[in-house]
Amino acid sequence: MRKSNKKGFTLVELVVVIAIIGVLAAILIPTMMNYVKKSRLKTANSNAKLVFTTVNNKCADIVSDGDSCDGLTCGITQVSTFDGDSDKVKAAVWEALKDNGKDGAGYIVVSYSTKDGAKDNFAQWQTNKEPSDQITGQFPDAKKEVKDAEGLTFGTKG
Repeated sequence: MRKSNKKGFTLVELVVVIAIIGVLAAILIPTMMNYVKKSRLKTANSNAKLVFTTVNNKCADIVSDGDSCDGLTCGITQVSTFDGDSDKVKAAVWEALKDNGKDGAGYIVVSYSTKDGAKDNFAQWQTNKEPSDQITGQFPDAKKEVKDAEGLTFGTKG
């Protein structure tokens, strides 16, 4: 019997390895997608809190200077439109979110009042105003679960 000098894997070995990789991918891909969504939710909630805190602090500064601050109450607004705005509150929001980039600054909804409606104050943030594949961050009462955040209607406190 002759000795073969051919080295390599047999077809059966290659098929087994490919099958193992397929099984691992089927298990890991949904898990990884969940991690990505949770990360996006945490970012959205963090940005919403940043907007709320920025508006609150800026209005406190304005009031302490003796001026009036009715806050910033706006519907769905693209943050990049605040770049160079003369309104102190809008300029502060732009400064807070500009590190995300002009397109990444996102869209916000803010309801903020220094009057009796303070209990209804809230801020929401998301990457764009289109509802498809969107996770909305909110502060206060931030949603902890992705399914709850996906159910929020952007522009209404949920």
